[in-house]
Amino acid sequence: MAEEVLVKEEAAGNPLLCSQAGLLPVPLRCVPVESLTNLEIYLQTGGKYSLYNAKGLHFGLRDAERLLERKIEYVYISVKDHQVYYETMEKALSRIVGDPNIQEEKKTEILYATAIELSNQLLAGPPGKEEVKRAANVARATVELIMRNRMAFGGLYEIFNHDFYTATHLVNVCGLSISLAQKMGLYDVEILQQIGTGGLLHDVGKVFVPNEILNTTERLTAEQFETIKNHVLLGRQHLEKVMLLSPEILAVVSEHHERMDGSGYPKGLRNEELSPLGRLAGIVDTFDAMTSVRPYRSRTFSVGEALQELEDQMPKKFDKEIVNAFTVLIEKSLPQNTMANSPGGPGGGKVQISAETISGAKCTQFYFRIPITVRKLEKTGDKLSLGPARKLTAHKITCVRIGFLSDLPFLPDQNIYITNQQLEAIGMNKLIATISRCINHRDGWYTVEAEFIHPLSIEIIDKLKTITAVREVSLLAEN
Repeated sequence: MAEEVLVKEEAAGNPLLCSQAGLLPVPLRCVPVESLTNLEIYLQTGGKYSLYNAKGLHFGLRDAERLLERKIEYVYISVKDHQVYYETMEKALSRIVGDPNIQEEKKTEILYATAIELSNQLLAGPPGKEEVKRAANVARATVELIMRNRMAFGGLYEIFNHDFYTATHLVNVCGLSISLAQKMGLYDVEILQQIGTGGLLHDVGKVFVPNEILNTTERLTAEQFETIKNHVLLGRQHLEKVMLLSPEILAVVSEHHERMDGSGYPKGLRNEELSPLGRLAGIVDTFDAMTSVRPYRSRTFSVGEALQELEDQMPKKFDKEIVNAFTVLIEKSLPQNTMANSPGGPGGGKVQISAETISGAKCTQFYFRIPITVRKLEKTGDKLSLGPARKLTAHKITCVRIGFLSDLPFLPDQNIYITNQQLEAIGMNKLIATISRCINHRDGWYTVEAEFIHPLSIEIIDKLKTITAVREVSLLAEN
């Protein structure tokens, strides 16, 4: 089942599902007309949505052109049709990636969103032959995007979702693996596609592991860890039953947890027993896991810290040549401020935030790991009351919004009251925010975003970075 998103929609084109209207925004200039065929199509006017084209009625190129002539850049489709829409988009990805009239940023966004949708379906149940073929198609489009534009990897990494859950991890490993293989001199499109397909499939064995074990916040017992380790073998066995797989796919799926010193699993391969692609996949998988926020882990590595950790573990666990190539890939592809370490770590330093953080074309986003207490703010008549306190983890903060992980859902437009002693010490006291979206990852966790009633100052964000900064990325503003 695909992820469910509850979201407050304010700006046209905000790439989030709109729960109140039950609609998904679609950029007319970027998508093939056939992706809208036989779907209900809505327009947004003054914050309201009206049916423009009923299901079953023809919607063609001329219809799209008329809307664009009227300066209508986005149409909206029903959330219930999103699976059909994304499956059509999958088939058109190569055309979209190769279209010179579509901005590179938009190509990247479409590819990433489509890949995430597919990954959710891969993890909804053991994937069949058709799903494996679809994974190969998405991997092919990823290869084409990266090979057409040498800066594409930087743009792709910038929008990677670092709120760790398995679906985004599959997509991240796909993109990172393709880019690293190319960095090391591999330019064969077919082989790169197989590597990317392996990235999308490498953790599908987790569908056979109980969610209560995958999502536990407690230290795993020896028995539970053995159960999780089985996902590698179970994933390979299932995929081999589905269809004949290439050696490249099997290497990524089977060896991403093996280590050079034989300490990995499932076979304890060492040195030359471990294939080059298995070594590559292990490095990429470990890096993405270290730099992603996990609710059950006490800390998250900055990009710089994660690269240092890989370096510290070579050549014992990780191949030195591949780690060095990966480090160059990351450092040259990303803005220098993205490399900042947590306070006290090597390579740290104060990074200035542009005033555009609030009002301009850029939105600077910071990844943290801060325990917070969240209470729902209820209003009864003229009285305000606070709901029960919930201990959660904040991980993403801008001047205008906060993101956190929750084991229970929040509803759009719900006001919340946020407290934390560390935050209060730097002036972030009595924070009130309004829930803008809630993503159900179908694995026991929700990613929640809320917009501050009163935006934070740049000075406050600077102070926050001195407490627990993880990584910093400048993105195109969302609205």
